[in-house]
Amino acid sequence: MFQKTPYPNIPVKLPFVRLKTLFPLIAFFSIAIFFVYIDRYDRAALMRFKRLSTPQAHLQLQSCQVDLGIAPPLAFNDWLIRKNYTRAYFRPHHVSPKTEFKSLEDLTVPVLSEFRALDRGMVVSDENQDPRLPCPPIIDVDVAADYDMKETEKILFGLATTIDRLDRLLPSLLYSYGGTKASILVLVPESEDDLSMQEAYFRTRGLDVTIQSSPLEFTARYFGLVEAFTKHIKEKRPHTAWVSFIDDDTFFTSLANIAEQLKAYDPSEKHYIGALSEASWQVDTFGHIAFGGAGVFVSKPLLDVLMEHYEECQSWGEQPGDQKVGQCVEKFGDTPLTLWPTLYQMDITGAPDGVYESGRHIDSLHHWGSWYTKDVVKMSTVAAAAGRRSVLRRWVFDQDEIESNNTGDSLRTFWILTNGYSIVKYTYDENTPDDAINFDHTEKTWEEDINGYEVRLGPLRPKDQEGVTKERWLLKEAVIIGDNVHQIYSREESYGHSVIELVWLGPKGGGGAGVGGRQTKW
Repeated sequence: MFQKTPYPNIPVKLPFVRLKTLFPLIAFFSIAIFFVYIDRYDRAALMRFKRLSTPQAHLQLQSCQVDLGIAPPLAFNDWLIRKNYTRAYFRPHHVSPKTEFKSLEDLTVPVLSEFRALDRGMVVSDENQDPRLPCPPIIDVDVAADYDMKETEKILFGLATTIDRLDRLLPSLLYSYGGTKASILVLVPESEDDLSMQEAYFRTRGLDVTIQSSPLEFTARYFGLVEAFTKHIKEKRPHTAWVSFIDDDTFFTSLANIAEQLKAYDPSEKHYIGALSEASWQVDTFGHIAFGGAGVFVSKPLLDVLMEHYEECQSWGEQPGDQKVGQCVEKFGDTPLTLWPTLYQMDITGAPDGVYESGRHIDSLHHWGSWYTKDVVKMSTVAAAAGRRSVLRRWVFDQDEIESNNTGDSLRTFWILTNGYSIVKYTYDENTPDDAINFDHTEKTWEEDINGYEVRLGPLRPKDQEGVTKERWLLKEAVIIGDNVHQIYSREESYGHSVIELVWLGPKGGGGAGVGGRQTKW
């Protein structure tokens, strides 16, 4: 048991296990433990697989047609805020462009799931009894496909502006005119800028635009388009049948729809087409003319008449350009104004909600970045999935009868979606009649006095009505992800930040329904 050492008086005891033997033992037991746990893991996984393979679980998985793991696209400051959240999916089916819909369509299937409390980062809050987000249904809706863009090649648009404004308004110009066959002629003030380079800048971004300098002041430059149109058509665009005087913030929801309506008129005859201002005091001031911000359409024969009398009409002074066009047509054109009620000058200030939510057929909008503020490009993002004709369409859904938590009274609730603009929840008290609100009437939400707006926007209804509670979620963000469009409607409430996400499932391959030059077939 003992061995000799250099120190004979101190015995040394041999180790029970040698080190060279210990390491193999550790390795052996480690490998054994590893295989034991692998076996347990495989058995547990097999049990989970068996449970998922039962008919009940299989049906539950099949019933959800969307990926619940995809979080909504939020800006970081919104992502940080705790919120109440729900989501719905819409699948558009494109039908013939000639299809007519009611101003308020009824969805008979449930749309919105219950709101869930979410912490920052869109994490389901612990206060939810069920930590899973509900599986939302996919709502199928019919929308009219856009008309063929080919008809737009007959239109030449013209405006007087500056290069800076043209650049700032580029997104709205691209939506209105990009991907169409129409051309734009722009008159800008004289400067030392290289116009050919500036023209190339806008052309490479998708606008068929010609930029020319003019020594005239702004109001005279607008009427100067008569001369510029005539020369441009003669030299470069002889197939032009219509010219249109516009402002740089004239926004067309569907230029193909405009071109389709122009087909009802013989372009070989004289035509003067436009809309009056919504404000009667504007009409009293400037006359019974086509207001320029809504868009003015003039046939080529009438343009020829204006050109014959160009010098005289241009000498009339500094009145607004659209007024000068109207007065010149009145004196020399022998052509009455043809009114298009779908063109909107939008001479209102404050909240434009009532007009945008009216369910009206709207072909043009104006003043959206000056008299009031509304991001019309963001509003129209849904066109990338559902088509231009889906923008501002209205649907009523989730009509229900509930019991008041405070009084126990029976309350009626329903929701209205104005696509691209808002989602409004209406709650009727027990004694409020079903016809308390006539949704064919426009809600008066803007600042000016109601008198003077009845002719163009009436009948009007008041913003607030007794026995009716109204909660509005306004569009805050809209983004394109793949073929789909995600809309974020938001509302600030006393108990938190409320968010409704609508996901519009676009056609495979994207390009959606007339946006970007592509046409969805039906």
